[in-house]
Amino acid sequence: MSLKESIKQLQKREHITQDELLRRLGCSRSSLMERNSDDAQVAFQLAFGSDSGRISEAPSFKNEEELEKILMWVRKFPIRALQKMGHIPESAKDADLVRAVFKFMQIGSIAGFENYYCATLPSANPQTYAAWIRLGELQVKRLATEFTPDRNAIISNLKFLRTNTFFHNKDIRSIAREALHACGIELIEVEPFLTAPTPICAFYWRGSRPVIQFPTTKMEDSKFLEALFHAVGHLLLHAKHTSCLQLGALSQQAKVSEMHAARPEEILELEADRFAQDILLSEAEECELICCGRFYERRCIQHFSGVFHVRPGILVERLQQQGKLNRRTLLNDFKIAV
Repeated sequence: MSLKESIKQLQKREHITQDELLRRLGCSRSSLMERNSDDAQVAFQLAFGSDSGRISEAPSFKNEEELEKILMWVRKFPIRALQKMGHIPESAKDADLVRAVFKFMQIGSIAGFENYYCATLPSANPQTYAAWIRLGELQVKRLATEFTPDRNAIISNLKFLRTNTFFHNKDIRSIAREALHACGIELIEVEPFLTAPTPICAFYWRGSRPVIQFPTTKMEDSKFLEALFHAVGHLLLHAKHTSCLQLGALSQQAKVSEMHAARPEEILELEADRFAQDILLSEAEECELICCGRFYERRCIQHFSGVFHVRPGILVERLQQQGKLNRRTLLNDFKIAV
């Protein structure tokens, strides 16, 4: 079967767009369309395999030096964990191991990995975080039709989450999942790998479907909602399909990168922060979101006075005006402090 026919069948079967295909393979559009493009053929077979699905039938590498270089890169993936899950054959070694990892990740080259999973590159463990995202991708099917998220519906649901979740003593994750699913956004949880610090949250697109992915580990409600608002803010701020990876303090903080095959452009995460502050949250409401309403903690007031560049006493007064703080509180000390 020709490469062109294989691509047509793949697009029909998995609803994959040509743009995603190019990024996963690490090929240019012209090289993919050329009939005699050996590199594109090899990349396609490595990423998507043959119809039989046997990795032994995948193409060979040019020489031992090339194989060894790629093998060193592949070994940084959580191989043992993926083998226990059944995603990679336990008997796969050397060239077969490379082929198995490439097929699991659906990438045709290292360049394809850097194009498609570019949000993981600034981290200290890009292969591990990309494999974690890939496990999430396998849980979500691509849509057969184009889908455009309703901005107003998303903002309305976020406002509902902000004002209602803390007062009903219910599972915030379940409430958030139902609210976002109604807007066409998938919220999933995937067990993180032990070979890297646990990520906070990832946002990416599965075809035309936006996906927000959290680890299955315990997370404070305030931290969960803060990460959720950050991810949805990224979705609403950027029309193009971009990815976002939020890491904890133990990891090198990843930057947001545009998933574009030609020239990936960095998108500052501050834009998502401005979304939370300017569009959805007042200063007092953001305090409530992150502190879960526990304003009696002086450190919360001190922290947010620095964030908003206002005196602690002014912040206490605003919280009292909105009924968030009792008028008779020890925090009134901030109002008389010089």
